[in-house]
Amino acid sequence: MTSTNKPVALVTGAAGGIGRATALNLSRTHTVILVDRDQNQLEKSANLISEAGGSPAAFVADVTDLNSMQGVVRDGEAFLGPISAAIACAGIEVQGSVLDLTLEEWNRSLAVNLTGSFVTAKTTMKSLIASNGTFTAIASDAGTNGAQGYSAYVAAKHGVVGLIRCLALDFGPAGVRSNVICPGFVETPMARRLFAQSSEDEVQFYKSSVPLGRFAKPEEIAETVRHFVESTYANGNVYAIDGGATAGYFVGEPFQQTHVAS
Repeated sequence: MTSTNKPVALVTGAAGGIGRATALNLSRTHTVILVDRDQNQLEKSANLISEAGGSPAAFVADVTDLNSMQGVVRDGEAFLGPISAAIACAGIEVQGSVLDLTLEEWNRSLAVNLTGSFVTAKTTMKSLIASNGTFTAIASDAGTNGAQGYSAYVAAKHGVVGLIRCLALDFGPAGVRSNVICPGFVETPMARRLFAQSSEDEVQFYKSSVPLGRFAKPEEIAETVRHFVESTYANGNVYAIDGGATAGYFVGEPFQQTHVAS
């Protein structure tokens, strides 16, 4: 790790998916601290950033472990300088209704998907206050809607939305802007694992529920993260980026010009 003149951004879940795309995007303008449990994939993310001309710092850490994350922030800032943007991307997918889930599965979903965002905020907030920085969390469209068979995941993502709203109120007066992004289906390893268990008809059903007719790419979510990192007035936003899937009832019929009133 070497100090640069760039502002410092910390990204959890940086080993893949939205986290990797976000780290790559921000590395154009920031020195990025990468955090994840998966050392091999974390190194791949760091190498991609280095190949693009960035100077990342990678830490293998569990976002549910307060002591571990305190160490990441302490050591990262000692070498790179104060953190001005924190992005909580770490998450896992847990399926099941309350009858199907074990207590361990429920607790694990809340630990990674919700407590991980809390720990990330707790360990970076003093730095963000000092730098008038930003905190951005990745939730899900499951953070504003229910999803059949995903009770633990939905409960955790709703919690992330509530957490961010409170951060916006608690720390907005100190100059920190906190926002949450709620993606729909994104082409990530997590989504691919889900689709591998689904039939082609099921996948097409999910896709047909999106007015734009496709799933998002991780890079598209990363661009929205950049918007919130750079915005000086956005605070407390719950931002859906889902191709219109949660805009309202959608039957999947293509728009016809004849629908336009003369």
